[in-house]
Amino acid sequence: MIGKTFFSIMLLLSSCGVSKSDFDILKKENGFLKQELADLQAKNEALAYLTNHSKVVISNSDVKEILSKYTGQKYKIKVKFPRDYAQTDSKYPVLYILDAETNFGGVSYIVQRLIKDKLIPPILLVGVAYGTDYRSFYKLRSRDLTPTEDTKLRMGGAKPDPTGGAEHFISFMNDELFPFIEDNYRIKKGERAIYGHSYGGLFGSYVFLKQPHLFNKYLLLSPSLWYDKNLLLDEVKTFDNQLVPTNLYMASGELEGRIDDLQIKFMNSLKERNSKNLNLKSEVMEDETHRTIFGAGFTNGLRFLYAK
Repeated sequence: MIGKTFFSIMLLLSSCGVSKSDFDILKKENGFLKQELADLQAKNEALAYLTNHSKVVISNSDVKEILSKYTGQKYKIKVKFPRDYAQTDSKYPVLYILDAETNFGGVSYIVQRLIKDKLIPPILLVGVAYGTDYRSFYKLRSRDLTPTEDTKLRMGGAKPDPTGGAEHFISFMNDELFPFIEDNYRIKKGERAIYGHSYGGLFGSYVFLKQPHLFNKYLLLSPSLWYDKNLLLDEVKTFDNQLVPTNLYMASGELEGRIDDLQIKFMNSLKERNSKNLNLKSEVMEDETHRTIFGAGFTNGLRFLYAK
């Protein structure tokens, strides 16, 4: 319908003396419009599918929404309670989970198993999600988790994904998310950890270098330290922030290539700084890839962060 209408308009414009160059511009714009409409239709279909096929619920959990004034984004906040939360007055450490759109179920199960075996203490999980379709999720995480803007970077799409919003996302976490969690749940304010993978690992590394006081535990897997020409590898060389006692765990898979190489360089730079109060562990795991690193890396990282 749009195509027929467009060509009818073109015939009319041609009869009115519109130049070929103007005609070509309008034709190109029509192509963009058709693509945008197709993308919107695909997004609506994906959201409809998710709405009709999202009936599995994680037990002992809660979901809230926060509209951020810093990013303009409405976040879906997923909370998983320790098993005895409702039966006690205890306060708990908090682990903040990035990319909870996709990983919250797996994270919850691993944490539950480790708590049951008394390998980590009971902790409260707080996942940050968007409540959207898969394609939009990747664009939003690209915007929120990268420290600088890169207008040329394309991660599988014809157009560059939005980037460079890490400072706004930090403000959302510090000024909006943390107070919300502290006001609504029983937590230990001085016990705050963060988990991030890939871009999430990049974001966690950036927070550690710029505002390390926001967390006292960092679990970062396969961090995208290649971003912006290895930006953070340059910045870590001058790291001199005063730290509270902090644990930093970083892991990647040996099959990841440059990611594990950059991780080693980053962690070696930190070791050379000999920062007071910083407890480090770095692992490159055999036969693991960028995706398979999650299970072993997350498990080992938790055990390191919460070791007695």
